[in-house]
Amino acid sequence: MSRPRRYGEQPRSLVGRHVIQTQVRTDVYLQVRELMETRNLSASGAVHHLLRERLGLPPLLPFDQHPISTDSSHG
Repeated sequence: MSRPRRYGEQPRSLVGRHVIQTQVRTDVYLQVRELMETRNLSASGAVHHLLRERLGLPPLLPFDQHPISTDSSHG
């Protein structure tokens, strides 16, 4: 069983995942909250979406959707 974290102690991240803790301005926080509510995202999912959008990357598909393959060799 894991012990509780002490104040300021960083959580251990899982392999391939990273933890970032930051403070944001109120306008950014409000954008994150709006995305969380309108798209049913976690806070990290909303931040991830905003970062991808800012960098000009397409949004990721929701977990319950699978990309449509354009490869015709499957049938």
